[in-house]
Amino acid sequence: MVVARDAWRKEAQKRMDNQPSWLKRAMNPNTPITDGNETVRTIDFEIDGVLYIAPTLRMGKDGLKRFTPKEAEDEAIRRGDAMRVPDGMTGTEFSNFVSDTINDARKHRGRQAGSSAEKAR
Repeated sequence: MVVARDAWRKEAQKRMDNQPSWLKRAMNPNTPITDGNETVRTIDFEIDGVLYIAPTLRMGKDGLKRFTPKEAEDEAIRRGDAMRVPDGMTGTEFSNFVSDTINDARKHRGRQAGSSAEKAR
């Protein structure tokens, strides 16, 4: 069990190395958060037997915009920036891995100047 868990964590990290803009934005400590201290919230969905996660919070022209699950799925498909869940992981497990990675990045990067990596559309 430990070997399998280590293997999917390595696969999850590989997926994180090719970050979509919404993930880059969430990892940047200078970007906005919600009143509930959220940088991103994800949903999972399946297409042709493949599981993906997509954000329900995205940067809009007026700050963070919350999407319904259906809107989030449609927007991720339109932008092509959903993240494929590694084999052997559930959507929730991958989402938690992504959240932990975001939290670590925001803590350890400190406050850096810069703008949001995610462009409002």
